[in-house]
Amino acid sequence: MGSTTAARKEAIRHNQNELLYKGVKFSVVGSLAAAVVAMYFFGPLVASQGAAWIWFTALWLVYLARALDCYLFMRATHARQHVQHWTRRFKTGALSSAIAWSLSMWMIFPTDDMAHQVLLVLTLGGVAAGALASLPYDRSLSNIFQLLIFTSVFIRLLVEGSSFSIELALFSTFVFGFLLACGKDVGKNYIDLLRLRQDSQETNLTLIRTTEQMARLGYWQWDLNSKAVDMSTNLTLMLGFRNRKVDIKDCFALMHPDDQLKVQHACAHVMKTGVDTEIEFRTADTRSGDMRHMRQVLKLLVDSDDKTFLLGTIQDVTDVKSAEQKIYSMAYYDDLSGLANRAHFHENLDAEFALARLRHQQFAIIYVDLDDFKGVNDSYGHECGDNYLKHFSNYLTSLTERGDMAARLGGDEFCLLLRDIDNRQEAHDMALQCLEYCNQIVQVGNHRIHPRLSVGIALFPDNAQTADDLVKCADMAMYTVKQAGKHSFAFYDEKMARDNRERVRLEADLRQALDSDEFELWYQPKFDILDNTLTGVEALIRWRHPDRGMIPPDLFISTAERVGMIKEIGEWVLANASAQLKQWNDRGMRLGMAVNISGDHFVAEGFCEFVFDTLRENGLKFQDIEIEITESLSRDPEVHTRICRRLRNAGVRVAIDDFGTGYSSLSVLGQLEVDTLKVDKSFIDGIVDDPAAQLMVRSIIDLSLGLGYDVVAEGVETAEQLDFLRNNDCPYIQGYLFSRPVEAEQIPHLTTMDWSLPRAA
Repeated sequence: MGSTTAARKEAIRHNQNELLYKGVKFSVVGSLAAAVVAMYFFGPLVASQGAAWIWFTALWLVYLARALDCYLFMRATHARQHVQHWTRRFKTGALSSAIAWSLSMWMIFPTDDMAHQVLLVLTLGGVAAGALASLPYDRSLSNIFQLLIFTSVFIRLLVEGSSFSIELALFSTFVFGFLLACGKDVGKNYIDLLRLRQDSQETNLTLIRTTEQMARLGYWQWDLNSKAVDMSTNLTLMLGFRNRKVDIKDCFALMHPDDQLKVQHACAHVMKTGVDTEIEFRTADTRSGDMRHMRQVLKLLVDSDDKTFLLGTIQDVTDVKSAEQKIYSMAYYDDLSGLANRAHFHENLDAEFALARLRHQQFAIIYVDLDDFKGVNDSYGHECGDNYLKHFSNYLTSLTERGDMAARLGGDEFCLLLRDIDNRQEAHDMALQCLEYCNQIVQVGNHRIHPRLSVGIALFPDNAQTADDLVKCADMAMYTVKQAGKHSFAFYDEKMARDNRERVRLEADLRQALDSDEFELWYQPKFDILDNTLTGVEALIRWRHPDRGMIPPDLFISTAERVGMIKEIGEWVLANASAQLKQWNDRGMRLGMAVNISGDHFVAEGFCEFVFDTLRENGLKFQDIEIEITESLSRDPEVHTRICRRLRNAGVRVAIDDFGTGYSSLSVLGQLEVDTLKVDKSFIDGIVDDPAAQLMVRSIIDLSLGLGYDVVAEGVETAEQLDFLRNNDCPYIQGYLFSRPVEAEQIPHLTTMDWSLPRAA
């Protein structure tokens, strides 16, 4: 930075010198003429004629010396390299001139002629004013020039001592003061102009160089009578040559073999026709060996000696080509999987429709969804999930080698386009190949994933006549597989469309259910089988549809989650269950209340605050409420554990529902932030005849009780199951053996019943 600033100052000073020396010739002519006039008018009035001629001769010698110095500067070839030397010479000459003129007040001053005294002062004022014109580019030098003359005039008049000379001294102060003030502003303006011009020149040169580098431009010129090509500095660097003159053969040798002949023909065409030509070619980077894309404009030139040149302007467009390719990829391909994206797939699908109609062909699309992909993301993290998607994408790519198309539509949804199939069996076989992916275990990092797929198939022209409709048909078929238990495939049929319309209708009705007060709470009793008492209830939501009657939650909860209503419904359940518990407490009934909370609602912002506020509004003890979450929620150690801990610290109990069917294991029981484990009904169903189920349930009970958890067995329906649980010290049960879910009005009656049951025979 320092060297750059110094160079700039040197350049400005050199420009000053050039402009100052240009003014010397006018200063010399004017000053010598003024000296002749002064000698003519004032010489005869001076007492000592010798002094007058000495002054006149000295002044002429000074200005002749300045004229010679100006001539030498103009002829100097290295003046730019010796800026300070010429600056000192010019200042010496200018100050010598000022001193010579200052001496006139002492050597040709008419002591007895007041009129000529005034005239001499005005003459010197004019000389000082001339400095404004001859020295405008050096403000300090101009000021010194004027100050020297003013000082001489002022002192000489004071020395004269007469009242007139003193008045004249005051007058000269005003005149020279005005000149100095003007000189200050004029000099500043000229210096600013010089700096601006220098900045403009430097900016333009820098801009040209920077533009050439940024645009990756270079130039070359080839004398057709020679074999050497003269390159610009930037082009030499771009191509990796050491010298600017390069043999034409070396230039062609850098080009890609497939492009050499094309460039040679372009050069020959320009030389023959004289028409400018633009061409692109690839050339090797001598430093990295990579191929670079070049765009070249060829032009034929003829100089004044009739020499013919071929001029080429070359631009490195590798980055442009790369950007174009990247933009194309971003527009048409999925960045994660490398497969076609939704837009590209639909574009190809539209084209396939037109082609199939023209050729009377049929084709199929296969809609594939990775089952429980969200569980993989939640359990193992998004990086693992992304790698899982990449692995499956590679598998799909391997199935489409015959020219079909694979695409990722978004998330965990994929589509295959099978072109020109002969019959539906080909689509059937492709679906089976997709499902074969489930026969392997996918190893992603330290995690082992067991893939599961749901696959839907739609055919053209059987199922739809537009691209959007065909995709919807395949999507409906895939959704039907998910509803039926997943991990299979299905062809689209009309019944699926009717079911889909029914699902859409259900979604619309569900949105009105809350506002229309169509939801109800039923209660599943929980029993202490060691004391044979009813200790609590589990609140279960029911939907009493005005037209369809009672709709159980397994038919609408998933819909509520899909349409984003689960939080509102969950809050309604919690608020109404708390209000009901308050009524029972007021009647002297001491029951615990369990409320099921969906995963999306549990992690929603403000969930804990809503629970606390609801319990306070109803005047309930926090320990009377138990929040039930599904076991899969316990997979997130950072979010769910934190929420559970906050609830429990406030006194609210937390239970894991359907324990044993999710992702936890007995080994992590000691790490759970919960109070109760509810053993899933699938284990209870087998405890009479299945030793494995017996061992599992017994282990869960023993470990859970040993770690201080309460245990609830769900779905108890027989006396034999009850005996097993009682014999293994399971404290609590729920199930049809004791009671089905009932309305709130029946709970008080159930609390008064004798629940002691005989053991199974």
